[in-house]
Amino acid sequence: MSIQVAILKILASHVSGRATLDSLKHDLAILSSSGDDWHARIKRLASRVPELDIFSNRYVLRDVEGWEITAAGREFLRALEAVTQDNLPAAPLAESAIREEGKLIVVGHRFRNKARPQRDPEPSAAVRRRPFREPR
Repeated sequence: MSIQVAILKILASHVSGRATLDSLKHDLAILSSSGDDWHARIKRLASRVPELDIFSNRYVLRDVEGWEITAAGREFLRALEAVTQDNLPAAPLAESAIREEGKLIVVGHRFRNKARPQRDPEPSAAVRRRPFREPR
């Protein structure tokens, strides 16, 4: 669930790893209105762990003072973000990964249709001299 990944991210951003419930709600509200990048990032992370339960796995502890991320929660989050460097898009589906061989398309370049004759890399001395012309 993406809200649980977001909670882990928020708690990990606090130096002490603790936040009151009101502070946590406030941070979630700010991040949820921060744009599509945040939503896409959290969805990518959450898609890697669809059965995540931060409380039963003891990644987050709750008490009367608020919520706290545990060392196991920090390690889990570090491992989750390291899987594919997080900023990369999700892997393509198997159907779209197999593509037909395509043709090369070049835009903005003119090709010459005539074949050029091969030139000698070092012309001989006879070729370098001007040909004899008869006077008129």
